[in-house]
Amino acid sequence: MSGAPRTDSPATLRWLRDVRMADRSEVGGKAASLGELLAMGVHVPEGAVLSAGGAALPADERRSLLRSVADQLGIGPFAVRSSGVTEDGAERSFAGIYESVLDVAPDDLEAAVDRILASARAARVAGYAPSTDARMAVIIQRMVRPAAAGVALTADPINGDRGTCVVTAVRGVGERLVSGAALGDELVVRDGRAVARRRPESAIDRSQALAVAREARRIADARGAPQDVEWAIDERGTVWIVQARPMTALPPEASWESPAKGAYTRQLRFGEWISEPVTPLFESWLLSDMEERLHQRLRDWTGQRAPLPHHVVVNGWYFYSINWLTNPASLPGMLWHLVRMPRRLAGMFPPTVRHSIPIFEREWREELLPRYRSAVATAEGRVETVAVDELPAMIDELAALAGEYFASVATFAGAAYKMEMNLALFYRRHLAPSLGGSHLSLVSGFEAPTAPAAHAVTSLDWWHATAPASEVGQRSGADHDRLVAARQAAEEAAFAALASSPRRLRAFRRLLAETQRLVPIREEHVAAFTLPWPVMRRAVLRIGEALVACGALADPDDVFFLTRSEALAALDGASSGMVDVAARRATREEQSRLVPPSLVGRLHPMLRRLWDAFPGMVGAVRSEHALASGVPASPGRATGAVRVIRGAPDFDQLQPGEILVAPITAPAWTPLFARAAAVVTDVGSAAAHASIIAREYGIPAVVGCGDATARLRTGMRVTVDGSTGNVEPA
Repeated sequence: MSGAPRTDSPATLRWLRDVRMADRSEVGGKAASLGELLAMGVHVPEGAVLSAGGAALPADERRSLLRSVADQLGIGPFAVRSSGVTEDGAERSFAGIYESVLDVAPDDLEAAVDRILASARAARVAGYAPSTDARMAVIIQRMVRPAAAGVALTADPINGDRGTCVVTAVRGVGERLVSGAALGDELVVRDGRAVARRRPESAIDRSQALAVAREARRIADARGAPQDVEWAIDERGTVWIVQARPMTALPPEASWESPAKGAYTRQLRFGEWISEPVTPLFESWLLSDMEERLHQRLRDWTGQRAPLPHHVVVNGWYFYSINWLTNPASLPGMLWHLVRMPRRLAGMFPPTVRHSIPIFEREWREELLPRYRSAVATAEGRVETVAVDELPAMIDELAALAGEYFASVATFAGAAYKMEMNLALFYRRHLAPSLGGSHLSLVSGFEAPTAPAAHAVTSLDWWHATAPASEVGQRSGADHDRLVAARQAAEEAAFAALASSPRRLRAFRRLLAETQRLVPIREEHVAAFTLPWPVMRRAVLRIGEALVACGALADPDDVFFLTRSEALAALDGASSGMVDVAARRATREEQSRLVPPSLVGRLHPMLRRLWDAFPGMVGAVRSEHALASGVPASPGRATGAVRVIRGAPDFDQLQPGEILVAPITAPAWTPLFARAAAVVTDVGSAAAHASIIAREYGIPAVVGCGDATARLRTGMRVTVDGSTGNVEPA
């Protein structure tokens, strides 16, 4: 190619290599962007742009210009694309609105351009495109024959991580991916490593993903902002860039560095009950008091020592310490308890857990639960009449008791879950090879869920009121019979498969009986945990009312945005004027839009291997087509439209047959299970509320996905496989 294209009006047709952002008003955002890339030395297919003025010329004049382009670019084929004058800006990209025509022969260029311009007019009339894009330019480029193509995002669109590049790819041309017709491979590139999230097509390997990411990152660095880059790799392995535009609607940039040493997670103990950034009063008072009593009781019972801090808060989100799992300071105390209380210590380990269960159950039923109920009843009788300055002591007492009760949950309900893990491992080792599936059908179909009690919570943070009044959706008799029949059929199949080994069959029958007995008890035990929440919340609001009366706060509800020390100081007469409650509310609202990781800090390498292997231990089988993956929690498959529900205000939005996708579920969420076809959560384990209740409704559940509420959008059609732990496009 030599010289400029022949034209009577040089402004009507320009080579891409000659245009810059200053020409955007004539050549459009996409063409101007490609010109800038060429100036950087980026591999961009050679081409020209018919300016907005050229596109407005009479057809015969346009035909002459297009013939000039074809003569100088060669025999084709060509790619013909729109370039709107407001397209691909930093605030709006309008990606995918306008049509592209690929594999265009020279004789068909005029028809392709006419098609582009007609589609642009139709988009404006239909309201899909802005009226400001009345002037449209058209790009004509040499067509790359791609072996693979796709999109590279130089920041993670889910969590906003600017250090990550997300590369998606399909075989052949990228239109299948951009149009949504294909899911494509997805590889995450960070710190020079490419990790596949899914690979349904195996379109590119890791080295190619790294090459694409390097080129995309070079563009982003030059432009000073995260970029959405369309690319293609030809049969010789050359990476071509066909489009680059700023990423829009990107989450705020946030660092998730832990402020303390060790590892902290959202997926364990209190973390399974918290669905959003914590309020200051909850974190500094109730949560901290419960953690202190929890670990004190565990130390008394087992000798286990948990190093401080028990949790960290990063960007407003709670992460629970798991450093007690590898704390060497626990060893002397545990050895002491091993000698003097061996049956209690046996509850820490799945192979010996059955020996501790009778102790835990007896202590819970005969001593702790009656004492807990009595303390709550006493507080309920006094909360409205006791002097305000006596309320903090009442809250402290109930918070400590709640921590003690949760220690019982961690031991007894935890022991019950370890029994189920034993069953899961037995099934995987001795039954799955011949029967397939998992153990989950063996632990379903026991007791129908009941309506949430008045103390049921939607999230543990006491800023939220407890359960909204509602009726639980009841299973029909036929539904219950179906679940029981499926469980009994699974039992009989397992017995038959083990019949040739009487010893193994006896071991299985015992393990099955022990596990099944505990299944309904687990939810009963956990459901009583939040008994004191309504009275504690009322006590806190009375403190808030007193602070309003003395002018320290504008609204009683503002008290939840003070720390414990600030609230008590204000109650004693100290000024709280230094606390900007409105700013704290605004910060929390902003933080609620972040997508936190499941883990922060550094996990011990030995624990990392166990942590990563755990989903597989309970039956997870990663799918290359998965949009989200987690822990298989309730068996079966269900297809439907996604409905993302984040809290009680959204409950009425869930329609019958939809897939409930939530940060967590807790007892107050139970009525939604009667309408849902399946349940998917960000946080939770196979022992969590969603897992137990989904089994009793006979609907699939996948829990602990980490970021399902960000990856799955309301209206998407998906298939949930509760036996493998995958959510795939329908």
